[in-house]
Amino acid sequence: MAKNRRIPKRRSVVMTNTMRVGAVLGMLFVMSIINLLASSSCQQLLKAIGEDERELARLEDARQREASRWEEMKTPDKIERALLRHGLSMRAARADQEVHMKANGEPYPGQISVAKARQRQMNVASVGAGGGARMSTKRSAVRR
Repeated sequence: MAKNRRIPKRRSVVMTNTMRVGAVLGMLFVMSIINLLASSSCQQLLKAIGEDERELARLEDARQREASRWEEMKTPDKIERALLRHGLSMRAARADQEVHMKANGEPYPGQISVAKARQRQMNVASVGAGGGARMSTKRSAVRR
């Protein structure tokens, strides 16, 4: 078995140094290619981010314009004009007609309009129980 083993040949110093220089140059080439690819992808990302930022700024401006239009349209005069334009003769509710509600659908306590509505319901119930026969059928149909 000892005969079959190869004896490593010594390489010349020039060949060894040439291989080292070639390996270093190959690594530099590979690293420069990787650097170019990374730089290119970074430039593409920067370009896409810039486009997205411009789109975001444009949409934010549009949102602000729309919000100001809505705020302008919510003035009482503009609402009345819009209602008249659509053929509706309505007016905004007076303060004593507004009822503020909780999330569960119940009115907040202590509101004057709630007390008036309950009083009206009691009056209608008492009229319906005792004096409902006095009203004409045409009039009672309108009240329901």
